[in-house]
Amino acid sequence: MEIRFRNNTAGSVSVAVMFYSPDACSHDGQWGTRGWWVIGPGGTAHVLNTGNRYFCFYAEATDGTVWAGEFGPIYIYREAFDSCLLIGSTAAIGKVGTRRVDTRGHDTIVNLNR
Repeated sequence: MEIRFRNNTAGSVSVAVMFYSPDACSHDGQWGTRGWWVIGPGGTAHVLNTGNRYFCFYAEATDGTVWAGEFGPIYIYREAFDSCLLIGSTAAIGKVGTRRVDTRGHDTIVNLNR
């Protein structure tokens, strides 16, 4: 399944995802983490292909709007990252909760609205 994000806000939005990855992250929580995709106003970004029904995301807009939730938390960084749920480093700028999305087994577009 393809996972895409659409930015329906007036400013840029940065997106990070958490996704089931038992092969790559077998010893580190079984979930992978990746970020950042910077999506301009009205833009879309393809962020992930997955065979799993669920994934989670965190996003923040330049106007201060945040999309977060109760899943995770994941470590985030200033620069692009590709890691596993339980791997942190001194380079992390913090931990954030993520929102879970149920794809119901279909390609999914997450609309980011204010």
